[in-house]
Amino acid sequence: MKMSGSGRALAAVALAGAAVLAAAGPAGADERPTRTCAPGELTVRIGERPSPSAADRLFVIGFRGNEGVSCLLSGALDYIRFYDTSGRPLDVRFSDKSAVPPFEQVPVNDFREAVVYVAAPKRGGSLPIGGMAFSVPTAPESEMKAAWPAPVAGPLRITGIMSPAS
Repeated sequence: MKMSGSGRALAAVALAGAAVLAAAGPAGADERPTRTCAPGELTVRIGERPSPSAADRLFVIGFRGNEGVSCLLSGALDYIRFYDTSGRPLDVRFSDKSAVPPFEQVPVNDFREAVVYVAAPKRGGSLPIGGMAFSVPTAPESEMKAAWPAPVAGPLRITGIMSPAS
């Protein structure tokens, strides 16, 4: 089928428009949310990453919005509790709480996350942590839980909620 000159021009404009929309990302990707996150809108995961300090292990608690959710997280985790692999409470100590104001407001959605960093000494005793429970500052009455990836030595150091370090 032969296309007229105006048909080719229209097809080129449509393709260019589609390319611009694809490059821009999902709808609302660049819009900054204005409301705070509720725990039911978030997915949490905990993982271990290489530490910039030879003396520490580094764990990252990551928060993402569930599909279609765009909201803000800020502050420090509260009511933090750790459990062993059988679900029994553990007495885990913090050496200091580096989560002090002012806090960054971090936008989260299903492709952008906020994080909390937890540092643990590489040497020393090992606590058989199997899970962690805490509340987020935007909903202190609600509890979030996540599996902890590995035993650690204490005391731990924890940051506030922030954007991921690059």
